[in-house]
Amino acid sequence: MLSRIARGLYDLGRSVERAQNVARILEVNHKMNLERSALEDGEIWSAIADSFSCGLESPDERSLYGVLVLSSHHPYSVCRCIAEAREEGRAMREHISEEMWLHLNRAHLDFQVLTFDSVVSIGRSEFNRQVEVFADALHGLADDSMIRGPSWAFLKLGKLMERALMVCRILEIRRKASGLGVSGGPVDVYQWQALLRSLAGYEPYRRAYDARVVPSRVLEFVLQRREFPRSLSCSLEEMRGAFLVVSSGSALQLELEQRTIRILEDLRGYDVEQMLNQASFDVDLERLLSSLERLESLVELAYFTSHRPASAPISVAPGAGLVAQQ
Repeated sequence: MLSRIARGLYDLGRSVERAQNVARILEVNHKMNLERSALEDGEIWSAIADSFSCGLESPDERSLYGVLVLSSHHPYSVCRCIAEAREEGRAMREHISEEMWLHLNRAHLDFQVLTFDSVVSIGRSEFNRQVEVFADALHGLADDSMIRGPSWAFLKLGKLMERALMVCRILEIRRKASGLGVSGGPVDVYQWQALLRSLAGYEPYRRAYDARVVPSRVLEFVLQRREFPRSLSCSLEEMRGAFLVVSSGSALQLELEQRTIRILEDLRGYDVEQMLNQASFDVDLERLLSSLERLESLVELAYFTSHRPASAPISVAPGAGLVAQQ
């Protein structure tokens, strides 16, 4: 497969996953906003603006929607992500299914004319739900209507890479907004519930454990629980499976798989109780994010960057090729 095609499919998967995660973060915090004081409200919007580099001096919900939903320039804007996914889908038309293309095109047309007032008239919760359903439906169509070959694998790689990075970003937002304390008070519990909801994990968590929200269990669930599809461990395990489909056995691709295995081993070795009790959360989160960013860079080198050596310059003797004058 041409690296241009692989890159387009990878970016398509990333754009759709990114739009869904941003919409879910905004939705969870919109609902929390109804039960927070003005001070707490400012803290969460500031945390989101800071994590996504929105460049807002005094962020509030309206200004964040302007940047993270409606902007045509910000890389995390929902409308921009959907527009970019549609353009990638148009360019990759021969490599995705007809159902996927129709779904992408319809969503692009629906979201192209949005304003904040139209989002409010629809209802912010309803709008965010539409974005989430759009993304889930597209991923489902890919799994149900594409051959499980390189095209499908690169699309899935993009989705999983964005999902893994977003787990760390959501943890960062919650830490900046509330400190993710472990005192067990009602505010702490509500913040940990919000973390789970930002990853669509609240109901799966309750089924895996019980209704009681325990900080160490929540961290274990979103970082280490392989059965939960949005956990970091599950995303990396599925990434390894996608690598097997597209790998040609080059040294960089083998290094990429080994690095993924090392991150998984590090994750399994995390003591979540220690992360919380010894206040090492920030350090561990920074190390995780750094490892994932290196993995992201290695994917770029292994699959999308040409390593063909430059042509050696041709040595020509002075005067060679000149035609003697008569």
